[in-house]
Amino acid sequence: MDEELNGAAPDPGEDADDGPYDEAVDHELLAELAAVMRPRLEPPPQVLDAARQSFTWRTVDAELATLTHDSLIDAGPVLARSSGSPRILTFEVAAVQIEMEVEAATSGHRLLGQITPPAEVDVALRSGEVGSGEVGSGEVGSGEVGSGEAGDGEVGSAAARSDPLGRFVLPLPDGRPLVSVRCTFADGSAVETARVRV
Repeated sequence: MDEELNGAAPDPGEDADDGPYDEAVDHELLAELAAVMRPRLEPPPQVLDAARQSFTWRTVDAELATLTHDSLIDAGPVLARSSGSPRILTFEVAAVQIEMEVEAATSGHRLLGQITPPAEVDVALRSGEVGSGEVGSGEVGSGEVGSGEAGDGEVGSAAARSDPLGRFVLPLPDGRPLVSVRCTFADGSAVETARVRV
């Protein structure tokens, strides 16, 4: 019985049923299986496109700067504010703060802004009603108000580049449109403020 239990181990190069083991046969079988499975392993182009598009939404909450202060609302009773005071808006997201002042100038209303921490960024004013579709912006650095096509709901837009201290000036379109400001940083990341009526 000890001889049966302590018998010689089978030779790893021999299969008990089929004879000697052939590694080349295994590699050939694996290559055939890979060829059969390849179409199932590679997703269709539509799936890849949808995945790329959804990847841009991975930090959508972090990219939308929320309104944390509006001097029009947070100032308290109307009597406490003089009628000539500028409106101050503060938006925050993660480590970025965007502070803007709505200024009435002789040439029209404009936004004076400051990005903290200071950085040179591309700044675009987007204006129009919610649901009107994508609102474009003018050429960066132009600082001019543009207008959209008739019927697209766009009131106007403007673009500029902030200075090294993060300061920018954007003209506002006439009326009291809903506006948001989009800041695009050097690394391609962007922060957009919530829309407010100015």
